[in-house]
Amino acid sequence: MTEISNSKPNRFEHLKFGFLNLFRISDLEFRIFSSILLSSFFLLSSPLFAAESKHAMVATADPHSTRAALEVLQKGGNAVDAAIAAQWVLNVVEPQGSGIGGGGFFLYYEAATKHVYSFDGREAAPGDAYPEMFLDPKTGEPYPFYPSRITGGLSVGVPGVLKMLQTVHDRFGSEAISFGDLFLPAIKLARNGFPVSSRLAKLIDQEKDRLKLFPASAKIFLDTKGDALAAGAILFQPDLAGTFEWIRKDGIDIFYAGDIARDIVRAVRTAPFHPGLMSFPDLENYKVNERAPVRGSYRGYDLYSMGPPSSGGLAILQALQILELYDLSSLGRSVKGLHLLAEAQTIAFEDRSRYLGDPAYSQIPLEKLLSKNYARERSQEINWEFARNSLRGKLHNPNLEGIHTTHISIVDEQGNMVAFTTTIESVFGSGIVVPGRGFVLNNELTDFDLIKSAIRNPKSAIHPNAPEGDKRPRSSMTPTFVFRNGQPFMIVGSPGGSTIIGTVLNIIVNVIDFEMKLADAIQAPKLIHRGEFIEMESGLYQQRKILNGLGKLHHTVMLKESFGNAQVILFDLARRVITGASDPRGEGEAKGY
Repeated sequence: MTEISNSKPNRFEHLKFGFLNLFRISDLEFRIFSSILLSSFFLLSSPLFAAESKHAMVATADPHSTRAALEVLQKGGNAVDAAIAAQWVLNVVEPQGSGIGGGGFFLYYEAATKHVYSFDGREAAPGDAYPEMFLDPKTGEPYPFYPSRITGGLSVGVPGVLKMLQTVHDRFGSEAISFGDLFLPAIKLARNGFPVSSRLAKLIDQEKDRLKLFPASAKIFLDTKGDALAAGAILFQPDLAGTFEWIRKDGIDIFYAGDIARDIVRAVRTAPFHPGLMSFPDLENYKVNERAPVRGSYRGYDLYSMGPPSSGGLAILQALQILELYDLSSLGRSVKGLHLLAEAQTIAFEDRSRYLGDPAYSQIPLEKLLSKNYARERSQEINWEFARNSLRGKLHNPNLEGIHTTHISIVDEQGNMVAFTTTIESVFGSGIVVPGRGFVLNNELTDFDLIKSAIRNPKSAIHPNAPEGDKRPRSSMTPTFVFRNGQPFMIVGSPGGSTIIGTVLNIIVNVIDFEMKLADAIQAPKLIHRGEFIEMESGLYQQRKILNGLGKLHHTVMLKESFGNAQVILFDLARRVITGASDPRGEGEAKGY
């Protein structure tokens, strides 16, 4: 079997080593110094990532995508049309993050009826999937998450985003632009090429050992020497353009029940690393699910988000309802306020781990988990002198999250809104590009939990998120609408694995509790707690008293450069202004008219 090296070049570590030796400073002092530089960059860049308009707004993770969506709106298309065009362009310019080889969750607000709809285009496990599928048959132990488990055909779920977007367009798209013609901006960009950004070049270099395993992947993203394409190099994707052109002409059936489906199955089942289980009927039988969004309230605001199999909406609502019991605005970013923010997230993640998965396979006590009484009951467990740290050892590798997936936020002239989070899971998903078709296949099945005690004891109940045939793995994607007095107030979402939940939570708290302007709310340093330890972003750990105070409460703190890449739209009803912001941690753009 082909082996993958676990070692990866880390330029940040080389830079840090040089500073430590040159200036004779400690590791903590270096992190404080680097965080000041990063925070200063965010501050200086703030005018570049926020925009105001009167009529419509688009915020996506790439300027090509934002401008394509805006052109659709200006040609008479609506928010649904614009979001679809944006997704196909992102497939071209962010091939590492999303596309037709993956899935997503689509939240739609229809202004005429004031109704929120949600659609589940989550990838599904092949019918032959089983709980032990990611255990090494020789040792009985799980394959290492990175790079082994995420790579190859075994990790690939049945892609859902293409069928979901066709479904949404059939229901809510305008008559101005056909579903097929929404591929045109992406086709042009894939054929003509575009300069590789520094971010994309870095990610290709990071994942080049995985991409080398698959000739079709190496052909696109590596040069003839096997090195990553450099920043500024022109990336041409004729195979992807051809695939889009074919779907535009003949419809999506060729993807789910035709030649492209056969190519996907062949790529998965004959993968040179961890061949997978997908069959032609798995694609042919894939279904998009329309689901009721989860709903809750926070300090007089109404929130709608994605329900299971996403855990994001429920977890964020649960954490907010705990926070609502306290005067967070008075506590501010003190040690006590940050402790409360961490503990609320920890409690939500405990229930996420215990209850949440595909609702077709387990009973999820949604009413209980979303009730104010339950939030009050769980809040009594917060110890103001001692951190919970309840899920130690559960995270795969937090350094690998926050740089994959993507989010699109749009409002059109009629007031229709889209919050759409879409993904192929890890950076470059499974690493597999379907030969001759040009798109990357997801590794979404690694979002299942591997709980060996449940797997090895046949008398125990299968965990809600254990792998099973046709099941959809639990997700953390959190596309969210916020309303105030029945009027739209905010559209928000982000990439970042399970850090998405904390990223969206921080932004909502910053706007509602701390009354920050949108640009400040997005770029403010975040504190995230997924049950194992606090993960803290630049800025907060510049304050030594904060670190010391959290340490006295027995928190373990991991210092990180950044979380997520949020795309947010905020409505100022008093001024009749729409503000859009694309996170300065990424390379996106907010633009309106």
